[in-house]
Amino acid sequence: MRHRFARRSCEARFPELQEGTTSRSIAQPAPPGAPRGHALVTLDGRYAVVERIASGGMGEVFRARDTVLAREVAIKVLHRSLAGDQAFVDRFRTEARAAAGLSHPNIVAVFDWGSVDGIYYMVMEYVRGQSLRAMLTREGRLEPAQGAEVVRQTLQALESAHRQGIVHRDIKPENVLVTTEGIVKVADFGLARAYAEGRQTQAGTVTGTVQYLAPEQIRGEPADPRSDLYSLGIVSYELLTGKLPFTGETAMAIAYKHLSGRVPAPSAAVSSIPAELDGFVASATDRDREMRPESAAAMRGDLEAIVPGLPVARTLTSIVDDDPVVLPLHADGTTTDVVSLGEAADSEEAGTTTATIARVERGKRRWWRRVLGIVALVAALLATAWGVWTYLIPHRADVPPLTGEPVDAARERLAELGFAVRIADGRYAARLEAGLVLRVQPATGTSLERGETVTIVPSLGPPPVEAPVVEGMTLERATVRLERAGLDATVARRRYDDDVPEGRVIGQRQTGTVPAGSEIELILSRGHAPVAVPKVAGDSRSAATDALTSLGFTVTIEEAFSNGVDRGDVIGVAPRAGNEAPYGSTVTLKVSLGPERFRTPSFIGLTAAQARAKAAEYGLETSFTDLPGGTGVVITQSPAPGVTVSYGDAIQLFLL
Repeated sequence: MRHRFARRSCEARFPELQEGTTSRSIAQPAPPGAPRGHALVTLDGRYAVVERIASGGMGEVFRARDTVLAREVAIKVLHRSLAGDQAFVDRFRTEARAAAGLSHPNIVAVFDWGSVDGIYYMVMEYVRGQSLRAMLTREGRLEPAQGAEVVRQTLQALESAHRQGIVHRDIKPENVLVTTEGIVKVADFGLARAYAEGRQTQAGTVTGTVQYLAPEQIRGEPADPRSDLYSLGIVSYELLTGKLPFTGETAMAIAYKHLSGRVPAPSAAVSSIPAELDGFVASATDRDREMRPESAAAMRGDLEAIVPGLPVARTLTSIVDDDPVVLPLHADGTTTDVVSLGEAADSEEAGTTTATIARVERGKRRWWRRVLGIVALVAALLATAWGVWTYLIPHRADVPPLTGEPVDAARERLAELGFAVRIADGRYAARLEAGLVLRVQPATGTSLERGETVTIVPSLGPPPVEAPVVEGMTLERATVRLERAGLDATVARRRYDDDVPEGRVIGQRQTGTVPAGSEIELILSRGHAPVAVPKVAGDSRSAATDALTSLGFTVTIEEAFSNGVDRGDVIGVAPRAGNEAPYGSTVTLKVSLGPERFRTPSFIGLTAAQARAKAAEYGLETSFTDLPGGTGVVITQSPAPGVTVSYGDAIQLFLL
């Protein structure tokens, strides 16, 4: 039964395989004790295919064994329809070489690529784990700390690829895998670009998963690294909330929301999500790519600043299921043998299986009989269709209620009813957002013949207003100013600024004319950046004080005895030198008083004022005895010079 099924599967996939065709066979010994008829299909004489694990628009993915290097691999086999496009093949070769050059722990490695009789394939690292899509299906959503870790590792992969000039162009949960060790790996670098560019060339359209496409990709503009960051921002929203930010009845409706709407804050869907992650998602998904983080490294830096404040959650390892995802059987109980490069049949010698790659050989056929039969069948179908159209299908319909629906969805509904649709010039509506139906003509409920024209008047949203410039204002004052203009204020991010005081507006992302009721995203100052404390140990008290005050610090002095540091020099500083401290904060200098016990200095020859100042430097108390007829100069002292005294002792000075 297995032998007959393998032959039927092969013939179904390659109908041109017939007796007498030319073929190339690749023989491989069957495992000892394997039953006859159990065929192991081998690709290019090296890769033994074990099972299919996924399928998609470009082809199918199989788990296989590299018989040369004795390791498990994943093989993506492209559809034959793509191999017929020479432009795609050229791009595939170029992008495959580039992808093979990527080497990073967070990127699925590409080991090999090639073609066998028009079948193009790519050999990749086999990842044991699950895709983000499978995890979201099972978990619903991830905790903030879990989602942040997935995004952080994905950014590391993008950072490495972008440095080498490679843009993924199709970041989505299906292309992000998590291993059983909790390592995130991004797949399909290069292949996504070759496929997307091939579709653009063939049909003049944009190819990709519209839920994750950046606005510039939808407009047909070239993608750059910031396009990947937008897509990852959408994935971040989905990881945190378990749902997509934009949905619609059609791809066009979703694309319009990417172009005209803003990604809502994740906390609006899940209230426990911190506000910092709201700002992170908003920054990554800005419609203007110039307002997004400038690179994957910058975006990762923003995220890593948020992570320490997130609630602790289970590790990725604990939520990854290591069972591979296996496609279900067909209804008849058979499986589709996608890499059935040929039929496997028993060879003449026991213990050998053969995989055959067929070559097309066209025979002479009596095609004219088939043409006549097809013509007769088409004529009968046309006659039947005319009768059904004329006598059974109704030809009138009522204009449905469409106010408030997306314009594209309304257009599709009217087209399904058989009406011709005209889109009139839009009009402003204070309570209806842009892109929705304001009204239709004729009015709702009017009965029309199919084919008649229904005009849709779209809403342009609230009338435009001039956004006031609020840079330099406090947040409270800026909010009041914007509200007076009919706009809302929201804080997009906060950053250090050496010139703008903390709490004041550094900049705003929307200027000029904007729709009334729009949110104006503000960037607030966190004040001056922290300053590193300089090394001043060993400097004099005055020099150290000048160095610290020039950096904006306030200086306080503590004095202490020291046998190793000269009197009046700095012993140390707190905070310690090299550490960062807030701008304007207080730094304490510890200044040496010299040793606590020392030899008495000489005061002979000094005036009373000079002697008093010198004694203060050594921490000695002074008393003076005036001798008659003197000029006020010290002539002797007690204790005498050189006698050991302690800090705070008194010294008797005699003036003559």
